[in-house]
Amino acid sequence: MSLIIDSHTHILPGDISENFDSYAKKDLLLRTLFPKDKNPRFSTAEQLVNSMETNQINISIVLGMGWTDLGLNRHVNDYLIESSQKYKGQLFPVIGITPHLGTDGIKEAERYLENEIYGFGEIHSDIQDVDITSHKSMAPYMELLSHKNLPIILHASEPMGHQYPGKGSTFPSKLWKFVSNFPDAKIILAHWGGGTPFYELMPEVSKAFQNVYYDCAASPYLYESAIFDTVARIVKGKKILFGSDYPVLSQQRALAYLSEASLNGPLKQTIVSMNAKNIFNLKS
Repeated sequence: MSLIIDSHTHILPGDISENFDSYAKKDLLLRTLFPKDKNPRFSTAEQLVNSMETNQINISIVLGMGWTDLGLNRHVNDYLIESSQKYKGQLFPVIGITPHLGTDGIKEAERYLENEIYGFGEIHSDIQDVDITSHKSMAPYMELLSHKNLPIILHASEPMGHQYPGKGSTFPSKLWKFVSNFPDAKIILAHWGGGTPFYELMPEVSKAFQNVYYDCAASPYLYESAIFDTVARIVKGKKILFGSDYPVLSQQRALAYLSEASLNGPLKQTIVSMNAKNIFNLKS
């Protein structure tokens, strides 16, 4: 594979892990996704770049998260942008947004559009108490993205199966309503969209989801490796993005899991690079 793009990674400033209790008191997502008794995994930009070099990954999309505290959201977003400038051509930032904070959240998102960013996300609608089925709550953000032809990334979850920190209830039924509200938007549903690709066997869903992509972040925790071949047959591979969910899952393990699939060479290259280049408007 000549070019590899990891479309789903997370990095945080080092002071968050060093002062975890102080930040966790202010932010529900931090407390939920990183419970102290589970030995949470954090990564700085430097650690991510080291992982990329070890695993021959050329580009990582570094995502924001669904923070509930505006100050923490700003702190992390600033770090994403600073890191992308430090590691230009390797790290590309997608900033977190705070739709639950009304006009303050919108103003914050507008401010970041003045920088070189590549989308909004990852939205954690349950934890942020955002009704993504409401056109009114998400319209201001979708309009901002449409002007730049950039995607939004939503955390998605399965309506059955095991529980895990932050799983939530952003199920295919909610995602259907969100996509229907914004049919022309570029949308990435993380973690295989909580199983949404299987519904693309329904003609009306396939038609409505023409601009929807699925990343495979955290696949080994969710599905057997046959998920790649199965979904590729349904959506023809052109809508699948390789993503690890680093540091929750190592990039090495994510690549190894992908290699277990029986995808042919051209299709695999489409998944690990071409789809991401197209949806994020990457020129590299």
